[in-house]
Amino acid sequence: MKVVMAEVFSSWQGEGGSVEGSAFGRRQIFVRFAGCDLRCVWCDSKEYIDASRVSRWRYEVEPFTWKFEYRQNPASLDEVIDAVLRLDTGDIHSISYTGGEPTLQVKPLKAMMGRMKELGFDNFLETHGGLPELIKEVAHLTDYASVDIKDETARATEDWKSLVLREVESTRILKEAGAKTYVKLVVTSETKPENVRWYAELLKGLAPLVIQPREPIEISQRQLMELYREAAKIMGRKNVGLSFQVHKYLNVL
Repeated sequence: MKVVMAEVFSSWQGEGGSVEGSAFGRRQIFVRFAGCDLRCVWCDSKEYIDASRVSRWRYEVEPFTWKFEYRQNPASLDEVIDAVLRLDTGDIHSISYTGGEPTLQVKPLKAMMGRMKELGFDNFLETHGGLPELIKEVAHLTDYASVDIKDETARATEDWKSLVLREVESTRILKEAGAKTYVKLVVTSETKPENVRWYAELLKGLAPLVIQPREPIEISQRQLMELYREAAKIMGRKNVGLSFQVHKYLNVL
């Protein structure tokens, strides 16, 4: 089975804050898939959006060194699994499947998640959640999940409201399958409080929400506090948190 990869490396999980489902601060091995069907303006992996242009993938040769070797795409599933296992230092919390959007390659994703479960690892799925029909394929293999809510300011797609509803449906599917799931909302100085209230109403009683400022941070603390408060008033004070891309401040991948 073949898969178009971007990279495999080890690090700490830098996002998610302290809500249930987050693996913030935990050691993970990251498996980044190439290809995404959205076009968020602040995407930090733009070089991997078009899978047809990702001719090579890279893998870390020794844990926590960020020394890489390269291979041609598409990769075999066995190649990727071997690269993951070489990075197991015995303290790995989970395997993070990220992108791009990993569910776009759902067959190799499902096979890989199944294999890693057999080997005793937990699976952590990072997804934009816009493809609930594909989420159903891997929900039963998912232990932890981070699902995006794409704010209007992301300009990810023309019909952003329909995208949000699909993301909420994916969250529901994962929760019902038993995955510890949280929702991540990236916000900017242009994010509207009424939109945050709508997201909160959709998520109330379903999953906790983390609000994450777009990097580099340009939203004011006052605005951030207002958005947080609007969400917490609807979802409950224990169900909202802040997330930052802490790995960037630590200068790690």
